[in-house]
Amino acid sequence: MPMARSIPVLAMQVAPPFQSGSSLRPRRVEDGYSALYDFLPWGYLVVDDESRIHEINAAAVRLLGKPRTRVRGTLLEGYFPEGALLDALAGTRAAAPGVRQLELPLGTGARETRDVKLHLQWFEDAGRSRYRVALEDVTEVRRADLALRRAADEMRDLYQNAPCGYHSLDPRGTIIQINDTELQWLGYTRDEVVGRMKLTQLMPEPSAREFNAAFATLKQRGHVRDLQIELQRKDGSTFPALLSATALMDEQHRFIESRANTFDITRRKHAEQEASRYAQRLKGMASRAAEIQESERRALGRELHDRVGQNLTVLSINLNIVKVALQSIAGPDIRMRLDDSLALVDRTVEAIRNVMMELRPAVLDDYGLAAMLRWYAEDYSRRTGLDVRVSGADPKPRLPAPVETSLFRIVQESLTNVVKHAAARRVTLALEPGARRVRLTIADDGRGFTPAMLDPGGDHHGWGLMIMRERAEAVGGRLQVQSAPGQGTRVIVELKV
Repeated sequence: MPMARSIPVLAMQVAPPFQSGSSLRPRRVEDGYSALYDFLPWGYLVVDDESRIHEINAAAVRLLGKPRTRVRGTLLEGYFPEGALLDALAGTRAAAPGVRQLELPLGTGARETRDVKLHLQWFEDAGRSRYRVALEDVTEVRRADLALRRAADEMRDLYQNAPCGYHSLDPRGTIIQINDTELQWLGYTRDEVVGRMKLTQLMPEPSAREFNAAFATLKQRGHVRDLQIELQRKDGSTFPALLSATALMDEQHRFIESRANTFDITRRKHAEQEASRYAQRLKGMASRAAEIQESERRALGRELHDRVGQNLTVLSINLNIVKVALQSIAGPDIRMRLDDSLALVDRTVEAIRNVMMELRPAVLDDYGLAAMLRWYAEDYSRRTGLDVRVSGADPKPRLPAPVETSLFRIVQESLTNVVKHAAARRVTLALEPGARRVRLTIADDGRGFTPAMLDPGGDHHGWGLMIMRERAEAVGGRLQVQSAPGQGTRVIVELKV
């Protein structure tokens, strides 16, 4: 393109006008100029004071959109706004020597108007005034320039009015560019900030230290993601922000500047704080609900023991007395009925004892968690056929009653899950007291499962695991589940003491 633009100027300096049948006809060496003349990418014409065309090259013919025979001898003025070209020619003659440049719209009637840059040079030939005219079609260039300006304006508008803040820093951390959005957040003008302030001057001291460390990382690694800082407004107030930055490097991988975006996360922080408060309230409510549930379980267990259990015991005694009294006089049918009734009373007593144990086992209150786990494991093995083994001991001093109860309920839920889902043969319960923590592990040798099966919305046992996790968290503990297909499952509860 630069070479193409230089050709018409060169041609205007060296190329003579070509007019068939006149004294201006080229000599032998001018045949080469004639070939170059028609080869030029710009339009090239020779006109007189009236703008009448005496010579025209192929590029100008294409630009005017008419055959050469129809163009030669016509007025070039007719293709431009009225009087514009004649005024330009007169001005060129008055300012001769030299080349004059101007830009005019060119219309051919058959084609759309084109933007043309004219290069004019006056000269005399045999006492007659002539002008060399080079026509450069700049329509596409102008359209491209306009498109670029529009795109630049759009990008500038997006940059300045984006919903997030944008800024750039030099190697010293000085702000060299910042958008309107971030300036509005901070309450500063651009002149107060750009080239005058470091970004750390817009932060409280703790955030400034964190940013300096991150800025050093940015220079080494080329990027920083999701850095939470506080920015300080001109009035001294602060707001939380999330910053991500990318480094611009030179060919030697030396830092040139940063390009960063920031987000005002005030609303998100408020939402997180509200969610945290709500979670704490729910946690308190869950803890209170568990306390009420345990209290009701305890009361129901006492009722079963004091009323139903005692009544069944008396009933069993009475039936045995009746059986002895009727032993000699009752027939076989009566004795069989008495034996069936006594067996039914025994089974009912056993069922009620199991219910009381599930509701609130007295062993837990009287002897502690380790003893309760051993007793429960033995009973559970007897009832289900699952081999349940227990190891470990209670911490000293004993855990608070609510903690022991929560751990026992977690064991109950875990064993229920094992029987329902794991197809296991053996389960080990390990209670491991430490200096500052207690760990309870329930491990089985069953089929295991994938993490996706923990989703409570699925058809698997995710709800039970979620309830166990909530029980652990309610007493300040943390529950984790380790499992893989074919490798069994480990439920681990850890809490500080």
